Amino acid sequence: MSDFEREVSETSRAWMRALGNFTPTVNPLYREVKGSMLGEYGEAEKTYFDSKELRELAKACAEVADWLDRRAAETNTAQQKEG
Repeated sequence: MSDFEREVSETSRAWMRALGNFTPTVNPLYREVKGSMLGEYGEAEKTYFDSKELRELAKACAEVADWLDRRAAETNTAQQKEG
């Protein structure tokens, strides 16, 4: 079992698999994960994210989740006023 498997939760590893089977690169100093994502023409392309980019991705996901929650709350409030 690798350090990644021992020290990172199954939930987080499952998200890394869902995003494109991302796993750590060999050199720890690079602070990167490598996986595959669809490219411009729909073909799988090798993709790397470093620790800074992963944090930016997490922040972007939280922002979108917050927006979705606000939108749902506003819609719910508007529907309650109508009904």
